Amino acid sequence: MARVIGAEALRTQLGREIDSLRGTEEIVYVSKRSVLSVAMLDADYLAELLDRLEYLEDALAAREARDRPDEAVAWVATR
Repeated sequence: MARVIGAEALRTQLGREIDSLRGTEEIVYVSKRSVLSVAMLDADYLAELLDRLEYLEDALAAREARDRPDEAVAWVATR
């Protein structure tokens, strides 16, 4: 579940917010002047999401290559 916290409140609660995210899949959005500016999430969860994204991009490229056997499909490393 996602939460929103203001930048001013985050200044005083940063350590607590970091601790609350550790080991979870929760996302905390930070707003500045009522506009969402950034998102915070556990580093391991971010790495997992990036791995999933890379897998899905590879699967999509493989499918495109299969569907167009006479065309070259570029394989691009994401990291």
